[in-house]
Amino acid sequence: MKLIFASLFTLLAFNFGYSQSQELEDITLEMLRETQSPSDSSAVAEVLYEKGKISFSIMNSWEYQFEVIRRIKIYSQEGYNQANVQIQYYIGDKNADKESVSKIDGYVYYEEDGEIEREKLRNRDIFDVDLSEKWEAKKFTLPKIQDGVIIEYSYTINSPNIFNLPKWVFQNTIPTRYSEYATRIPGEYLAYSIKTKGYYPFETFSDIKESSLAGFRARTSIKESKHIGTNLPKIENESFVNNVSNYLPSISYELSSYKTGQHEANKSVSKTWDDVAKTLSDTDTYKKEISRSNYFENDLKAILKDKTLPKDKMNTIFNFVKDKMTWNDEERRYTSDQLDKVYEEGIGNSADINVMLVAMLREANLDANPVLSSTISNGIPFFPTISGFNYVFAHVNINGEIYLLDATDEYTSPNILPKRALNWTGTILKSDGFQPLDLVPSTRSTKKFQVQAELTLKGEVNGMCRIISLDQYGLESRRSLNNKSNDELKLKYESAYSVNKIEEISNSNLKDTSKPLLEGFNFSGKEQFVEEIGDKLYLSPMLFLKSKENPFKEEERVYPIDFTFPRNVEHFITIKIPEGYQVDYLPEKAILKLGGGVAQLIYLIEEYNNIISVKVNHEINASLILPQDYNLLREFYISLMNKENEKIVLVKS
Repeated sequence: MKLIFASLFTLLAFNFGYSQSQELEDITLEMLRETQSPSDSSAVAEVLYEKGKISFSIMNSWEYQFEVIRRIKIYSQEGYNQANVQIQYYIGDKNADKESVSKIDGYVYYEEDGEIEREKLRNRDIFDVDLSEKWEAKKFTLPKIQDGVIIEYSYTINSPNIFNLPKWVFQNTIPTRYSEYATRIPGEYLAYSIKTKGYYPFETFSDIKESSLAGFRARTSIKESKHIGTNLPKIENESFVNNVSNYLPSISYELSSYKTGQHEANKSVSKTWDDVAKTLSDTDTYKKEISRSNYFENDLKAILKDKTLPKDKMNTIFNFVKDKMTWNDEERRYTSDQLDKVYEEGIGNSADINVMLVAMLREANLDANPVLSSTISNGIPFFPTISGFNYVFAHVNINGEIYLLDATDEYTSPNILPKRALNWTGTILKSDGFQPLDLVPSTRSTKKFQVQAELTLKGEVNGMCRIISLDQYGLESRRSLNNKSNDELKLKYESAYSVNKIEEISNSNLKDTSKPLLEGFNFSGKEQFVEEIGDKLYLSPMLFLKSKENPFKEEERVYPIDFTFPRNVEHFITIKIPEGYQVDYLPEKAILKLGGGVAQLIYLIEEYNNIISVKVNHEINASLILPQDYNLLREFYISLMNKENEKIVLVKS
């Protein structure tokens, strides 16, 4: 993983230097008459100009103002959705946290009779939307949208939440000609850690000036910074990218230290990982809640009554918490309430459930600690950060054997975390500090397909299929089978494998995660397996198990290929051919390898006594493959697809 991080960090490097800031130009007829983007003829719309500006003021406490202006050219009907705008803002639990949105303005520019006309957004067309308990939005649609128009809108967000300034992403789902993020920070009082990342460069320049600041009588030192990206392509959708935001050019500011008076000392928040660990460890979630045990003591004694071995204790507590608690789908780094209340209600967020799990494990004298991490959807915390963490699970050390536990999912098992948690690295919070933890699985997850089939004289294939799923595949499959009727499973299998007739569905070990998940069904089909041309039958040796399409079709790749976990898919198929037929052609055996075993295909096939035996194994032995190796991976998959599509030829004997 260290090598991968080093290589990826190199790719996430940026250019820093002076760049001339641009002001918004007047709209011209030439702009309105443009029919396509100069950088991408297929673009349905294009950001011509966007700017976000941060400034600060202080009355009773610090606040920031976030002014945004955006101008977009629309080329075709597919780009009309750019006129639908939603401005999210935080309302929190108390008035002191509440943000507000003001100064919403919007125009649509168009040509009429050779003149530039504009239509203004009306206040009555701006609506309030409840997004969740803590988030609301202002929503509007700009009027008079048609091909060729230019839309422009602006707004201001006022916020007391100065710990994190709004993240700015320079790249959009449409091409972007110019994108700027400007900040004016009172450096004598507020210090921010700046986090930058992305596959496309943007430029940064800074200057320090003496200036007036709202709420201050005297002039103070202001650090002015501008971050500028130009001529950025649209965001590409590529396969096996867990979270594309990890690779987009972006910048974020997180408060590292502050002071409220001129003669006060700076108070550190999150400059280093040690600062982050100390800040988090001192919260009630970790300092207080992990040490509390009175609310579960009686239950713990009862379930551990006859348990003496540490691993038995761990598994018993883990399964107890999984059964008792229901996850509310909220990914959190802090508990929502005191855990005795959560325990009684039986429902909670990820921190509630897994901090409770740690507390119970510790009460049983096990070496357990919380692990802070960021879920895949939240992005990767490349730098010291508090806000970058949004998830908690448990780490247990039993005589040097490490176990990772997450009780939010009834189908997890020791060291098999939900996919959302497999996001590169986590941080173990210990009483004496922190310890980094590699979250990329080191062992392959396996899925096995065992098929016994028979080809009839009518050209039909009848048989039975057995599927064995282990580790991550077991977790995924258990979730897909959960609470489904036989009719629903029948449709699921028919859709997944393109088989017309599936019967006698069965599964076992659905709830017992200590064992492999077993699935089975009988099947029959003709057209999708066998093709008759003249007096010959062309039979697909992998039947319905061959790959449907190459996931890597594009000739070039921008982002890394993230498989999340190493994997091995095994196929063992036997097909009995009818009397009166013999094999005219069998595909050749093959072993394909990529980059010293990063990926491998083993394809073995033979015929004996009218029984064709096929063994095909796919292995992916690395979780992350960098873009510079994409062409080799693509060629590997092309070869794999070609091999799987080869046919057995049968003739009458």
